[in-house]
Amino acid sequence: MKLYTYPGNYRVFKVLIAAEYNGINIELPKFDFAKEIKSKAFKAKTPAGKVPILETEEGTIFESGAIARYVARLRQDTGLYGKTFFESGQVDAWIDFSAYELEVPLEVWVHPILGVGKFNAAALTKAKADVKKALQVLENHLHLRTYLVGEQVTLADIVVASALVYPFKFVLDKEFRKPYTAV
Repeated sequence: MKLYTYPGNYRVFKVLIAAEYNGINIELPKFDFAKEIKSKAFKAKTPAGKVPILETEEGTIFESGAIARYVARLRQDTGLYGKTFFESGQVDAWIDFSAYELEVPLEVWVHPILGVGKFNAAALTKAKADVKKALQVLENHLHLRTYLVGEQVTLADIVVASALVYPFKFVLDKEFRKPYTAV
């Protein structure tokens, strides 16, 4: 399998970590992102015309969440997607929580720092409040648990941790994180 992305794309962290947990080899081919993303051959691989995409023997999968789910489900014996159908639903719930409640406001906050988005003071104020709410939800849930779902690492833990890598590095300093000791 080949995973096409650009260097440092936090969205692929969850894919690569899930692959590592499941013992699955994923190749990261070098390619000229700016040039190849516009080519007809590349556009044929992804309806959205963007990365990441995973190229498999059966075809391609686009969107990082779908790719991570696919990789996690390749080995059911590891429990990465939950040990039961119910746990799988819980994993999905936390993946959605991460995407909508955590990643959206974090991108508003982090992207301008990385030079990817424009700074907007009002949006930043709201984003900070939303991040605090999301971290409090995680804190409340993890206060008496080690993992988000069940009794082992699942894709839910991987997705949430991956979403927090750059924020912990750039904006969520020790003082900000102080109330969230379980996160």
